Amino acid sequence: MAQVQLPGGIRMPTGGGSGGAQGGKGGGAILDDSTKTIYGPKTTLHFFENDIINNRDSVRYRVDTLLPDFNRWTPVDRSYGKLVDLGNTATATRNLFFTPRQDIGAQLGMRAYDPYAIQQDDVQYIDTKSQYTDLTFRSGGRKTTLGSFGYSQNVHSRFNFGIRGARLTSNKQYGAYTGVVSEALLGQNWTFLAHGHYFSKDKKYLLLANYRYLNQKAREQGGVIPDTLPDGKGIWTYDGAARISDDANSWERRNAFHIYQQYKLVNGFQVFAQTDYQSTINRYSDYDITRGIEKGIYPAYRYNADTTRQDIFFKLFDNKIGIKGTFSGFNYRAYIRQRLYGMRVFSQSPNTVGTVSTEYRTGVKFDNIVGLWLSYYLKDSVQHLTAEGEHILGRDFRLKGELDTKWAKVGYQTIFTSPDLIAQNYIGNHFDWQNNFKLTGTNTIYGFLPLRTKNILFTPEVQYNLVNNYVYYDTASLPRQFSGAFSILRMGATFNIPLGKWTFSGMGYYTANSNSDIIRMPKYFASGQVTYDFTYAKVLFIQVGLSAMYRSSYFADAYMPITQQFHLQNTFMVDQYTVADVFANVRIKRIRLSFKMAHVNQGFGAPGYYQTPGYLGLRRAFSFGINWPLFD
Repeated sequence: MAQVQLPGGIRMPTGGGSGGAQGGKGGGAILDDSTKTIYGPKTTLHFFENDIINNRDSVRYRVDTLLPDFNRWTPVDRSYGKLVDLGNTATATRNLFFTPRQDIGAQLGMRAYDPYAIQQDDVQYIDTKSQYTDLTFRSGGRKTTLGSFGYSQNVHSRFNFGIRGARLTSNKQYGAYTGVVSEALLGQNWTFLAHGHYFSKDKKYLLLANYRYLNQKAREQGGVIPDTLPDGKGIWTYDGAARISDDANSWERRNAFHIYQQYKLVNGFQVFAQTDYQSTINRYSDYDITRGIEKGIYPAYRYNADTTRQDIFFKLFDNKIGIKGTFSGFNYRAYIRQRLYGMRVFSQSPNTVGTVSTEYRTGVKFDNIVGLWLSYYLKDSVQHLTAEGEHILGRDFRLKGELDTKWAKVGYQTIFTSPDLIAQNYIGNHFDWQNNFKLTGTNTIYGFLPLRTKNILFTPEVQYNLVNNYVYYDTASLPRQFSGAFSILRMGATFNIPLGKWTFSGMGYYTANSNSDIIRMPKYFASGQVTYDFTYAKVLFIQVGLSAMYRSSYFADAYMPITQQFHLQNTFMVDQYTVADVFANVRIKRIRLSFKMAHVNQGFGAPGYYQTPGYLGLRRAFSFGINWPLFD
């Protein structure tokens, strides 16, 4: 990644990603206090905690004011189609491809709403030089809306605080509801972030802190009941009823507190501490389960013939203490880490009228972890060799090595992880299991080979996974463990070709899976776009484009709303389909606008498509967005 040198030794990356591919062209020195300062994107910088942890304290990034990908604002769209939902925004999601875990230790295992939560690695710590406000509004297809507000301010040059909040909503595409707005809502998502950082005057002490909040609610539908038309096109109807009652709801709330501290004792040697506390409440309720059972979404009830209600509580305290620094060209980090965690499952609300109520508790579990990270950077501080390892004493471990140069990037990881808590033990109105699964092991080899000419970047890539003792959910939505091994090979390439005002970019993959009985994904996948950039009247910067995503047919995983797990199914083939969008991104000074017609090709070929069995994808729809950053 190329960098711009700024006063005070700050280096600013200008390559890679939508936020920096062209940002370096507008680079230059930031005016100091003795000169009249013009506040804007060039004076509002941010950094990430990983930069600090990896001893790259001086790296800073600019605010993203570029047009590329401004039209992509939902999690599925931002992933270029490598994420799958239930056909609508603010619904449960999963990865389209197998993704090896990067962390050790038992987790709760309810990840359906992870893409809607603010992740720790994405938190930006901002140096504003002035008050900085960021306003965004999106009005999407079928009454999907997003509103977000961010504010950050330097108390002084060494202390900054900020907040960011957002609300994302979507409406039902099918199912019965009245004209009341609240009844038409399908998904509702609220996120909030508070962050701050402090440097001591002598730069020896650093404090980073943040609080992250997620409140996610979804009206579960179980999919649409298709019309029984003689020509077989009834499966594409959007006026059918939902498969489960309108009284079915999922709700999840997450609270996460994070603190990072470091202190420089002598040159090249530091001590650090990283502390996390997380609390999750997950609830599912359906006060009329008859339809869900009749339509095959739920299995038979066990305790209550009318109502299903469950509450799952998970808490985690994670504390890491260690040393880090530089020595003879090496960056190093060594630490010890303690995890305390536990889960409680309540099924059917506690009561005093004799109705059955059940409960399961894991008790408090404790992990002792040791870890080591080493990295050797070449003189340009970009090319590097990294090795790392982490081990829970007596159980999980992870080893990883990676070589990243301007010619190639190759790596190897082996990881053995504990099963998810929810897969080990669960009790409810429809399911009851107690398992003693073994560690799941994954060996991964991956490589990227960037091939560059003057105008073309073409990067072939490959990833090979050998998986042992894989835990999955079978066709009855029950967790199982495959006692053998299987392999997944994914080959493909990404490309970026600028030709004057035209830019062609995208990706394509072929996946070979040795055991489609327990894990499934499309064999072929492609996603990309073509854009044309021009300027009107010297002040209006416009980008028009066409984007498309294709995946081949496969037996996609079905969704069990009670446990929020995707599971195998053998009856519904999700047919191959291409979804195309046309869009225009516009910038007037610092204000960005986006106009998009999604699924513009609806009606050409198949009448529609399914993302998940039973869940129709969004129909053709227009969306509009605006982003307005304020720097004073």
